[in-house]
Amino acid sequence: MAFDSLPLLSALLLFAACVSSWWMTGSLPVRARLYLRFAAVLLAAVAAAVPLGMSDETALFLLPLAGACLMIAALARIASHLPVLVATLVLVASLIGGIGAMLWNLPMLTLTLVMIAGLAIIAAALQGAAILAGLAGVALLASGLTLLEQGAGNGFLLFAAAALIGLARPQWTSVRRNQLLRSSTSAWRG
Repeated sequence: MAFDSLPLLSALLLFAACVSSWWMTGSLPVRARLYLRFAAVLLAAVAAAVPLGMSDETALFLLPLAGACLMIAALARIASHLPVLVATLVLVASLIGGIGAMLWNLPMLTLTLVMIAGLAIIAAALQGAAILAGLAGVALLASGLTLLEQGAGNGFLLFAAAALIGLARPQWTSVRRNQLLRSSTSAWRG
């Protein structure tokens, strides 16, 4: 394997996104913060596997689980949170799918699970009028597609970082927009 600095730079950016998303989620509710931090740890493991040359296998295993965590966190922030039993079943199914995709080298299985998670994030974002969360869902879909096409390369790492940062940002709900609208209308009244 020839030394190439661009994948290492992309892996470093993903790792930095994981660390910064860990810090950004400090003010979020617990039901969203725990899943976002777990997804950050999983994606940091993918970034750490790049210099070792094991990033393709690691991404096949961990991306479905990280996508499920991002989906549960997005649903907890935008819509109502999932019941514990449903969240557990989603995580177990994504774990089994990730293990199967890694053992039998089936990237389509990983892509299917990531597509379900990404589309659920986009649907919840459309319902809650959260544009940045919808873009994070699109970035999660794009990371799954680039994993299928080029493996855990630069595109995958950067799209995964964008999905994580987009969902970890503390103020992307419509509540902040309503507060801004309320404060600007009171200025007109004097």
